[in-house]
Amino acid sequence: MEYRHILCPVDGTELSEAGLKHAVYLSKITGGRLSILHVVEKWYRAADMATDSPEWQKIHEDWVAKGRELLEAEAGKSREYGLKNLQTVLREGDATHEIVALAVEQKADLIVMATHRYSPVGKLFMGSVTDKVSRHAPCPVMWVFT
Repeated sequence: MEYRHILCPVDGTELSEAGLKHAVYLSKITGGRLSILHVVEKWYRAADMATDSPEWQKIHEDWVAKGRELLEAEAGKSREYGLKNLQTVLREGDATHEIVALAVEQKADLIVMATHRYSPVGKLFMGSVTDKVSRHAPCPVMWVFT
């Protein structure tokens, strides 16, 4: 299978680090481009409480800045593994929606995501971004279990 474009969402957790390592490996052996995505969900989730006050704007700016820092750190790690063909993408909104939207926009061949080993009942009650992405993605989704 040829992967010309691999998408890997990250959130700064050890779990997403495991997914990124697999995505970097696949990107290196296939020569495909890797897009590292971070979705700032906090602002989206706080929309009902947020106002246009300077305090809320500062909070929003801080969340976005932390997202950029995370992406730069993850890109740096990927470059340390020898990967050169990569891009970083920062989005705001619902993680599932933004992951699928970017995969559609950039015609991704594969999405790589790490996940916990939740039982089907656990997924029912807790939900799983990985599960939701898998149901709506325009391409295969590789689940990395930790």
